[in-house]
Formats: sequence, C-alpha cells, structure tokens
Amino acid sequence: MSALLIFTLCLIGSVGAETRVCGTQWLKEHRADRHQEGRAKELAPQQQIHGDIEVGTQLQFRGNPFSLVAATCQYVGEHAYIFVEDKYWDTNGGLVFQNHVDQLGSLFDHATPADAARGIYQINTEVFGPVPDIDGYERVFVLVLRVRDYIATSNVVGFFDPEVPNEATPALRLDTIYLDEETVRRNAYLAQGTLAHEFQHLIHWGQDADEDSWVDEGLSGYAELINGFPETDPTMVPNFLDNPDLDLTLWLNRAANYGSSYLFMAMLAERYGEALIGQLVAETRNGIFGIEGIFDRSGIDEDFRSVWGNWVVGNYAPDDPRYGYTVLQGRRVRTFFAPEVPFTPISGNVTTQWGTSNIQFRVGGNIAVEFAGEETGRFRVWLYSKQGEAISLQELTLDAANRGEAEVLRVDSLAVIVGRTSPQGKDFTLAAREVIPTDVAELVNVQPRTVELGAVYPNPFNGYAIIPFDVPDATEVELSLYNNAGQQVRVLRQGMHGAGRYEVVWNGLDEAGEEVASGMYQAVLQVGERRLVRKLSLVK
Repeated sequence: MSALLIFTLCLIGSVGAETRVCGTQWLKEHRADRHQEGRAKELAPQQQIHGDIEVGTQLQFRGNPFSLVAATCQYVGEHAYIFVEDKYWDTNGGLVFQNHVDQLGSLFDHATPADAARGIYQINTEVFGPVPDIDGYERVFVLVLRVRDYIATSNVVGFFDPEVPNEATPALRLDTIYLDEETVRRNAYLAQGTLAHEFQHLIHWGQDADEDSWVDEGLSGYAELINGFPETDPTMVPNFLDNPDLDLTLWLNRAANYGSSYLFMAMLAERYGEALIGQLVAETRNGIFGIEGIFDRSGIDEDFRSVWGNWVVGNYAPDDPRYGYTVLQGRRVRTFFAPEVPFTPISGNVTTQWGTSNIQFRVGGNIAVEFAGEETGRFRVWLYSKQGEAISLQELTLDAANRGEAEVLRVDSLAVIVGRTSPQGKDFTLAAREVIPTDVAELVNVQPRTVELGAVYPNPFNGYAIIPFDVPDATEVELSLYNNAGQQVRVLRQGMHGAGRYEVVWNGLDEAGEEVASGMYQAVLQVGERRLVRKLSLVK
C-alpha cells in the first residue's frame, strides 16, 4: 500500500470528533426516539393569553413530547419576547439575570457586532426572507432553558423545533427559538451566534420546510457570519480543511459537515451576492436542484458541478484572486506529498462523491502527469501550477476509461487536485515523469496569436471580477469599464504592454474609489483599431 493511500485513510478517521451540534438537526435525527411512546400522554396546558404579552406573563412551552417548560417573560422588545424557564431565573435561585436577557434582546432587536444599527432580526430577514407567523404573534419567542433537561445530549446549545408550530394543542403553537441557559451565562459569543443560527432555521422552515440539511446548516453558519459571530464553533472549518475527502451534500452532523457547508454558502454569497441567498431560501427545490434552479432564474451560466469545481480549487488556493474567497482567511485544505519525480503509479482514493484529494509535488520543472481513475467512477482533475508570479489552472481531459495525461513546463510548483463527482468509483492512480520538450519554443511561455478579451470571472460578481486579456505583441493597451449609460466608470489599464496574457482585477470601485451601484457594466479593451467588449454584472 502506498504512502498516499495510507495517509488518506488516516485523515478520514479523524472526521468524527465530537463538536457543537445544532439542535435542529439533532431533533431531525432523533425524532423517532422522542416519539417512541407516541403522543398518548398529550400534555395540554389550560393557558389562555388575555391581552398583550408583557414582562411577568407566564406561559408553558413544549420541551419534549412528554414535558412542558414553565417560563416567564423577562423581556419584550420590538421583535422578540424572551422567556426564561422559571427555575433558572435569579429570583427563583437560578443564575440567569436580567442583564443576560437584555443583552440577547438588544442583539436581536437593535445592534450586532457586524452592524451597530441593525439587530439579528433585521439582518436575517433582509438576507434570508420573512419570518413565518404560525402563532399569530408579531414577535418571535426566545426561550432560555437548560437544554439537556429535555434533549439527551450534552453538545446542543440551541434549536428550533419545526414540530412545535404543528402541535395538536393550540396553546403550544409558538414560533420559538430555544437557547441553553448555561451557554447564555458562560459563553455569550456562542449563545448569541446560536441565536442568529437558529433564527435562520426558523425563517428557512417557513419557506422550505424540507430543505436538505447541508444547505440549511450552511446558511445558518452564514447567518452567524453576517451578524458578527463567525465560526462560533472554532473546530468546524479546521475539521473540514483537514478532511476535504468529504461529501459536501451528505449530512452526518459532524464538525466537518458544518465547516464545509458554511464555507460553500459563504463562497456563494461572496461570488454571486446576498440576493442569491434569499432566492435559495425561497426555492422549493432542494439541495443541488435548488442551487441550479436559482442559477437558471438569475441568468447565471453555471451549474452545481462547475461552482463546486471552482470552490474546491479555491479551497486549495485561498490566495488566488480567481478562486479564493474571504472566509478562508488564507487557510487551505490539507495536501498529500507525492514522491520525488519520476514515480511509478501510486494509489489514492476519494472516498465520497463531491469530495477531493489534493497532491502536492515537492519540486517543479518539466513534468508529465498521468492519471487513471476507477472506470465506474467520474472524476475531475486539475493541475494547479506556478511559474514565478504567474498561476495556471489546467483541467485534465479524461477519456471514457477515466485516463488522462498532460505536461506542465518550467513550473516552480505543481499540485494535482482530484475531485469525484459520482456515487461509485473512488480509486485512482497517479504517476509522473520528467519530460524534455521536443521544440525549443516549448521552453518559453507560449505567446498569444491574437488580441483576445477573455470571459469575465466570476460573472455575476459581488466582491471582485477578473478580466483576462491577451496581446500577441508589445502594444498600447487601454482596458476600461463603462456603465449601461455609456459613461466611463474607471480605466483599469493604460499604456504599453508586452506580449502575453494579463488578468486584471476590478473591485467594484470607480475612478474616485467609490463603490458603484449594482447593475450591468461593460469591459472594453482597446488595442489599436480593435475594440473588444465583455459584459459583466455586479450584484450586492
């Protein structure tokens, strides 16, 4: 067995480390356990609410199928009622105090670390959509209780229970977010981020109750980020980056699942704009089909397979402006090291669909790479190389037998990224040898033959767009941006340029350094008498 294969198996063994678990997902998985005795012991509180709910109002909430939670309202805000389980309130001998409740209320109603002028309610509803109203109250109920008294696990700090609004007892049909009282007291950052997280679940349930878990959880992780609580569980992203051989779409409720889905959704929002996120929540089709549905309606010339491919390349190359994205913060997926070139075929695998394996070569040079994948599988293979400051990404063309070969010349570094897009067929082999170019011209950079203005990427874009162009000879070049009214917005490049390929980044700013409005723009390349135009769309 090769070192590459052994290393892969060791990494996969580390995925199952215990971490914070979203109670909403825990309830989905353990619903049968909670209902094993059925609802014969229906607990029907004889509560009737007369007039408005105010501080001091006492209500009962469903804790689990066989228990009720007695709680009292301790905060009434613009968008939330906050109730605390009676036995944990300070005047009853508990340790939840008024300042704990007021902090949660102010966060939900007024200000977050991300925006001093907007609370969680406003930020989440603007991005994800409206709040469902099952109970008839304009405000959302937030219940602070000791979660482990009602859910048999120690690592749940909050949840939204989608069965509560469907209770047989009308008095229990309350749109409620549950937060653990110990976490509220001891870890405010985690509790407050969880409030944003679970509120997204409530919103999402109201629009698409059966959404795939990986989409729903990824968007709840994104809710933490946009409210100023990125990675409330600091283990989730490192777990995924250490284990990229993981199916993005298969939910196992592990740290790596939370990390991968969060990164993917944050990348979608950064590349295509937050408006797309709201469309995804409202999309009734689920998972991959939902993502492709919103692409179709938004006129985005992408599908899940292509966006996933760009994402996995970005996970390897976080500093590449074409593929990297902000929330990676320079971190990248773990890579395996290939033997010294040349080497005969070594074994590797990608154990799940939509997982990847990343192989780093120790030295550069002139290298021929040979890939052979299991015939029952489907793979995508990229060669990511650097030559000085120049970066190249080449996707390997595979034949019907999943075999392919390519040469990279005069590179300083090389990585092979192997992705699997099929449910079957995980194994592959990789070999490499040194090559001597047969033509002296191959030892220098291949120069473009004509003036070209390449496709803008990403398009539509949110934070930045990359505009590539080629010139075959040294010449005067002007690359400018124009709005739909034909007004020049910015000159990106001007002056003499040598022969070669160029990639220019536009960050959405005009000549004065001000952000331009969302809309359609034109990139115009003027080289002598030639004028080439590409359209690009900025979304915010």
